[in-house]
Amino acid sequence: MTTAAARRELPVGSTALRIGLENDCVGRSRDDHDLRERFIGCLLGLAIGDALGMPVEGWPQQQIREQYGWVDRYLPRLDSAGHVETPAGEFTDDTELALCLVEALTSAHGYLDPDAVGYRFLRVLQSESSRFLDPTTRRALERADRTGDFQQGIGGEGRPTCSAAARIAPIGLVHALGRFNPELFVRDVLRACLLTHSDPEAINGALAVAYAVRLLVTAEVPPEILIDEVVHFIDEDVVARSLRLAASLVAHGGTPERDLANLREIGTSADVAEAVAAAFYCFATHPDDFLAAVLTAVNAGGDTDSIAAMTGALAGAYLGAMGIPPALVDGLEGRAYLVIAAPAFFQAAQRRAGLYLRLRRP
Repeated sequence: MTTAAARRELPVGSTALRIGLENDCVGRSRDDHDLRERFIGCLLGLAIGDALGMPVEGWPQQQIREQYGWVDRYLPRLDSAGHVETPAGEFTDDTELALCLVEALTSAHGYLDPDAVGYRFLRVLQSESSRFLDPTTRRALERADRTGDFQQGIGGEGRPTCSAAARIAPIGLVHALGRFNPELFVRDVLRACLLTHSDPEAINGALAVAYAVRLLVTAEVPPEILIDEVVHFIDEDVVARSLRLAASLVAHGGTPERDLANLREIGTSADVAEAVAAAFYCFATHPDDFLAAVLTAVNAGGDTDSIAAMTGALAGAYLGAMGIPPALVDGLEGRAYLVIAAPAFFQAAQRRAGLYLRLRRP
């Protein structure tokens, strides 16, 4: 069952993660090890950003400042009476649904089966994590539960949200190995989105995040030109325009006050154009500092969990697992599952690319 509660049963710290990475390097090429670390870093980064943004999701910047000053650690989410509603360090549906993609892709050797993903999504709908689901995702999954059709996403109901984009990183990862086929890549992004969302902007936002993850894992472009490369790949719409705005503001950012002002101009709502552009801004302004990038997203207010999740996925894909502060790994609920799932997912991506060969000992 895909739930945060189940994943919390496997305690492991960042020391174990680092030892595992170092041991795995034995007998492998350096490039292979670096790619694997970036896979793990992307998934850890997504979950860490999600968990850091969870307690203040929906809050405006000013409320965060008045309540906490500057959020710089895991905090619990409190209800209106001040009681703990969600423990500190727990991630939300963004990570849960991304891990459903990871599990389904791993079991199918890197290939996307919408039904296999959809049935896992339904387990999230039936779990405690369902309280985090946005209305579009909830309605789409409730309908799929009745019809058995997982490719009839909902669209046209208000502004499209960033939910599909926040969970899409595994598609970018699986296409980071082997020869890149743009048609297959776009098809997989589309199929992953149509599980819940059919609005073109929601799909375009997801395409932007997935393509950026692929570029960062393969180190094809430096962070300085990442947004330009992504904009040239995706469709020309409000998502692309928002990304251009973010790119124009990066050069004028870098300090907390300036970053928060720039993010107010971009917007930090759940609207896909705003959320995706905000995440790209946070990463592009602080590409070499995972903590600064993710905390900028968290303290900007708005859809903090999703924006920080996308920021963390980008930063983790670029810096790798070793670039994430150990304290953030140690404090993350469900970290053990991620550390176990990511290497298996990497092997599945290798199989899909024709790069994996299991060696048998005599």
